[in-house]
Amino acid sequence: MLGCAQMSGAPMDRSMISKVICVLVVAAIMLPAGRWFYPHISDALSGTQFEAIEAVFGASLGFGISAFFG
Repeated sequence: MLGCAQMSGAPMDRSMISKVICVLVVAAIMLPAGRWFYPHISDALSGTQFEAIEAVFGASLGFGISAFFG
């Protein structure tokens, strides 16, 4: 089975595959974690503040995973 990038003639390189894996791992961690943490701290932070902290933490986690894989 060919991926979309392979069908268009541009094969996916290892760098792109590792980035996609990083995005999937961060999303798999952050989405359930955000839903679990928000009700516990919603009285201390507004929705926008929580989303900003979640975005910074998710980006940091993504960069850390990316640095680990190469």
